[in-house]
Amino acid sequence: MVKFSCLLFMDTIISIFERVMSLLRAAQLLPDFASARGVFCAIAWFATVLSLVSLVLALFADFGGDTDTDLPGDAADGGTGSISVRAVIAFLLGLGWGGFVATQWGLTTLPALFVGILLGLALFSIVAVLMRLIYGMKSDGTLKYPDLIGLRGTVYVTIPASGEPGGQVQVAHPGQLVTIPAIQRGDTPLPAQSSVIVVEATPQRLVVRSEDSSPS
Repeated sequence: MVKFSCLLFMDTIISIFERVMSLLRAAQLLPDFASARGVFCAIAWFATVLSLVSLVLALFADFGGDTDTDLPGDAADGGTGSISVRAVIAFLLGLGWGGFVATQWGLTTLPALFVGILLGLALFSIVAVLMRLIYGMKSDGTLKYPDLIGLRGTVYVTIPASGEPGGQVQVAHPGQLVTIPAIQRGDTPLPAQSSVIVVEATPQRLVVRSEDSSPS
């Protein structure tokens, strides 16, 4: 029974595959390397698969948290590798499908190649600009530590005296409330809920002073 079900499933898959191949063949959408049209079609399908894989990976990255890793990029798109990859895929999509459609319209190889390159460059530019805007909007909300200097904060965890670690401060940075490890150079611990001023800021910690004390 299990063997019969497996055979039936395989027959169904093969039937669906043959039907899809027949539709693609009828629409002349099967890639080959015997003609310019077939080469453009191969590039188009390759870029389409890459774009779908990129989309799926991006969705998994979004659901999985901040796990996106940028690759080395170029100056054309702000030096961000993920932007470069998407822009190159967009260029290949334009080149492949643009050239394919141009050959379907009866253009010869060189004019079809020119059409594909133009469309590819247009899509490359659009994607690069859009991704730069998106990454720019993301970076607007990132924490810039030098901007914290001079801001008022509130002690979240008591800050020991004389530069001893262990304290934490909450600072209202534009658009977000951040909690950062902090030290102070005074001789008296700063208890929780004390008001402080940030005098130094690094990604590792802040150096603060009591709001009531004078700057050193």
